[in-house]
Amino acid sequence: MRTAKKVTHIPVRRTSQTQPSDQPPASPPSSSSLAPPLPSEFSAQEGPAVDWRDMALRLRADMENYRKRQLRLAEDRIIREKYALLVEFLGVVDNLEQVLSHLKGEDAVHQGIKLTYDAALSLLRAEGVETIKAQGEVFDPTWHEAIAVLPTSTEHVSEEDTMRVVEVEQTGYRIGDKVLRPARVIVARKE
Repeated sequence: MRTAKKVTHIPVRRTSQTQPSDQPPASPPSSSSLAPPLPSEFSAQEGPAVDWRDMALRLRADMENYRKRQLRLAEDRIIREKYALLVEFLGVVDNLEQVLSHLKGEDAVHQGIKLTYDAALSLLRAEGVETIKAQGEVFDPTWHEAIAVLPTSTEHVSEEDTMRVVEVEQTGYRIGDKVLRPARVIVARKE
């Protein structure tokens, strides 16, 4: 059960504004008594005055640098995602190549798969993807991945190079100087 609290009235002494007083009128409370003290970096007594304009310019520059950094990171992520998607798409192109190599004749199925393969290659070209030239080239580990090395006579390999690509097992692709997938090759090595 609730009990009522007893309210006590405190008498308030009122002074008339017309009565003269021996004491000066009360001043409003100072701002220092209401707010916490400023940190030492903002205190005028301890050091030079704060240059607010300079501080604002520095903050604006920091914010602009932050925006540029975030934009750069977003662009880098888009490029990484694009490369990952293109690498996955290369598997589809490889499958179409295999199907075309096993189909004989010029029937409607062969023509349909050939059209799809050509469209896939044109999409890759539109994105800047190029095939890595490998057949008959000097082996370069930057662009080629050797899956086998065959000893050979000097007919395939000249004096200035020691290894030459003799067969391409899987086509390699690149965008500019970045390898999407190295060409998987068989290399002839001079004995």
